[in-house]
Amino acid sequence: MDLYLPFWWWNFILRQKEDEANPDAPSPLPPVPGPAPRPRGIFRWLHTERDINLVSAAALDTAKRGAWNTLDKKTRVRQFRALTVLSLRVAALSTRPIALGQLGPHLYSNADRNAAGSAIARTLVLLSPGHLQPTTDIVSEDAQPARGVIETGFAPVVTVLLITACAVAAAYLGATIAKEVKAINFDDEMTKRLLATQARAIEIVSMHIERERIAGHELPFDETERAWLMGLEDLQRQLATVMQRPMPAPFQGATEFVRAATTFIPIALLGIAAIWLLQRNERRN
Repeated sequence: MDLYLPFWWWNFILRQKEDEANPDAPSPLPPVPGPAPRPRGIFRWLHTERDINLVSAAALDTAKRGAWNTLDKKTRVRQFRALTVLSLRVAALSTRPIALGQLGPHLYSNADRNAAGSAIARTLVLLSPGHLQPTTDIVSEDAQPARGVIETGFAPVVTVLLITACAVAAAYLGATIAKEVKAINFDDEMTKRLLATQARAIEIVSMHIERERIAGHELPFDETERAWLMGLEDLQRQLATVMQRPMPAPFQGATEFVRAATTFIPIALLGIAAIWLLQRNERRN
């Protein structure tokens, strides 16, 4: 299971479970002031999952096999929510504690990393309707129907700030899927392919981040990693074309991969080939 998710994700979950098991244990850090009031218009999706590690690994496996319709409704809802949360977590491409949903170009050191984070986050936007606007906080637990009221003392496993387009889409998908599983068309072959590629891209990026943690610095994506991420982006482009909508930007400053065909060398080769064909035709004439 450790091969599927990054080391830092497990550490985060384990630390949280230790704190819950020992509520009277002295805190290693001095008390900090409570959070400042949220600016008006910012909403949250608070999701509780009792077995986030187990359900996340199962969700990745289900997505890769395209076996969503073999699950009962509750299991499907639970796994899809875990996959949604995991997409937001991995899209940050960072081991630093970053609030889920707060993605942006400031997180990425180069265009390739921006494009990789954008690709993983974009899937959520494509699977949800356009022009979504949050109107209230959303609370969900395991596979139970979502609620729009936050209970006092609620201790969520994850908190998603609904600031970016991908965070709003994630909250919408997490809330509506329990009410009506048809919110996602799991029968559609392109949707199954997209989710399967999404799961594989999450694994690839997670393992890449783990290698960076061990190395102590960022590493460039190798050709295999880049091919998978570009394949995910290509599927997203196909789906956007079918839906007759432009490729969505999951957050402000999101970019796409620069294709090799846009560089000088392929264009020059095409030019040489064109000249050769023209000369050949002239000789024939």
